[in-house]
Amino acid sequence: MFGRRKTMMGSKPPGQEAEPESLPKTEADLIAAIRAVEPALAAAGLDASLLDSLQHVQTALTAGRLVLYEDAAPVFVCRVCGEVARDQAPEYCPTCGAGHLTYQDFSATYYLEPEPIPELLAQLALTPDWLDHILSDVPPERTTQKVSGVEGEWSLIEAAGHLLDAQDLIAFRVSLFLTNESPNLSAKPVWEMTDAAKLSAHQIADRFRRSRETMLARLRSADPAYWARVGQHAEFGPVTLQQQAGYFVKHEQWHMAQITRIRDALVHHT
Repeated sequence: MFGRRKTMMGSKPPGQEAEPESLPKTEADLIAAIRAVEPALAAAGLDASLLDSLQHVQTALTAGRLVLYEDAAPVFVCRVCGEVARDQAPEYCPTCGAGHLTYQDFSATYYLEPEPIPELLAQLALTPDWLDHILSDVPPERTTQKVSGVEGEWSLIEAAGHLLDAQDLIAFRVSLFLTNESPNLSAKPVWEMTDAAKLSAHQIADRFRRSRETMLARLRSADPAYWARVGQHAEFGPVTLQQQAGYFVKHEQWHMAQITRIRDALVHHT
């Protein structure tokens, strides 16, 4: 994932209040989920190397560090019988005999699943206007306010600042892809980035727009072959420019829901 996230438990639409969250939201939640599922996986006969991977991930999370690519190797699942393979899919499934292409690669995060390039460019182009709109009617003194029960530790200015930090990072990585055949995409935790939350809402929106428009101009004029260039990421392993762009689009669209909830709570808070 894109660095470490604070707790992001938002309000739910009417009728969903009783529904539990389907995925862990914090490191502590994820550690608890791993511990809960390990006995069942061991009893089901899961390969020992896969159980070791889970334990390595749990150790990394408990130590408060990023989970790196070598901590959790790629996993492939036979769609015929459910056989699980680590590192690479076999030529033939040892359980059912199905061929290599029946195995599905489960990426470390769905954010890395590739999307069509025209759709990525279109979605990247929409965000500046969306950010302008979402920040436009919130009084400056409210943007730093944290509303009890809405997104926990995040204020609106912090969440918007996080989008700017993310934009600065993807712009830097796009530059790496366009100038290097095999770029090194070192993981960069959010707490090591510039504190964009110290800016005003107007400054954040303006800087975001200028950075995004410059980046899009470079992407649109680049040779199409660049989208297939492969960089090496410490958390995710081999990643193409197309996957990186998709990752950041999905990351910011996830935060759109978060920012909308914070803004709505601020606007309607009395």
